[in-house]
Amino acid sequence: MDRQMVLLFVSAFASVALFGCGSGGGGGDNEAECAHVMMGTPEVDSAVAPTQADYAVMVKGLDMTAVKKDMLDLLTKSEACWPADWGNYGPFMVRLAWHCSGTYRNSDSVGGCGGGRQRFEPERSWDDNTNLDKARALVYPLKEKYGDALSWGDLFILAGTTALRDSGMPLTRMCFGREDQVNGSESKPLNVACTPLQGNCSEPWGATTVGLIYVNPEGPMGVPDPVGSVKDIRRTFGTMGHSDRSTVALIGGGHAIGKAHGACDKGPGNAPKEAFEQGTPIYKGACGSGKGADTTTSGFEGAWTTKPLEWDNEFFTELLGNTWEVHIGPGGHNQWQIQGGSEKKIFRLTSDIALLEDPAYRAIVTEFATDMAAFNTAFEVR
Repeated sequence: MDRQMVLLFVSAFASVALFGCGSGGGGGDNEAECAHVMMGTPEVDSAVAPTQADYAVMVKGLDMTAVKKDMLDLLTKSEACWPADWGNYGPFMVRLAWHCSGTYRNSDSVGGCGGGRQRFEPERSWDDNTNLDKARALVYPLKEKYGDALSWGDLFILAGTTALRDSGMPLTRMCFGREDQVNGSESKPLNVACTPLQGNCSEPWGATTVGLIYVNPEGPMGVPDPVGSVKDIRRTFGTMGHSDRSTVALIGGGHAIGKAHGACDKGPGNAPKEAFEQGTPIYKGACGSGKGADTTTSGFEGAWTTKPLEWDNEFFTELLGNTWEVHIGPGGHNQWQIQGGSEKKIFRLTSDIALLEDPAYRAIVTEFATDMAAFNTAFEVR
């Protein structure tokens, strides 16, 4: 049960993915693979893990100061196989952390980042985890260096926490001690067919759609209806145990840095499950080179703020300060732009615009737009 990071991260759909690259899967095109990709996404769909007793001893000896420094150094070492947006992997690592911890359901304590189950089926092949095989590959050198003392779950959370701190968010907490698991079996309850129907899942499902982390960012069932999205947001975040205040803080905080990737409507390529079955690369990308300006991850395209590597409250000030209109982005999805055009070239998701359509949410947006300290506190503490 990983309440800490559920409080710290939100990232709608696959929203803060980084510029990508073609990553290899079970088949050819190995030149496009990031090194260690098979360590973070094993084809055998299982891995060895230490016993609970052995891990308890090893984690006590982990040099936490050293591993934090190594993670900070990693953020700005852009790899050719997966070039970092603006030369910084920070937003990518926030997404990695959120997408493992954001599966948590307060309703039945299923999900969370403990176990590092994102490496395995079913989570690794969810639509919301597109291209995170590269993120897991990028952080693997730290896993290799520190061995079983640094669990995969801790590694993912460390990546996101370090990235947020580097952006300027004054996080006060980072705990270690999440035990690794040998497969993704404990995530299977998150993957069963939902009721009443896919896209409109009710409790105990956390997300509205199996394979997403919370709501459809395009709107209910893909319809750009901000009012309808309000209901989905409140139900989903409520299932995770959040109040309205922490919900607004998490959405705005998750979109304070980074960008979404939807360069074209041809899709990101095969998920790990299909890639291993068919012998094709994982998420090769069907748009040009599949990386850099050709990256398609969520299918949405754009940055939320004008300073996407800096922690601030611009998400809220710009949300309130502009009139937004819906349009079809290059990835073929409904997304929102500033009406009449703007040099800022920022965008919003339907699930962002929804925060203006509910009186309680809007009041909190207004508060955070004028009180950075209140925003910081709410982001970290429910």
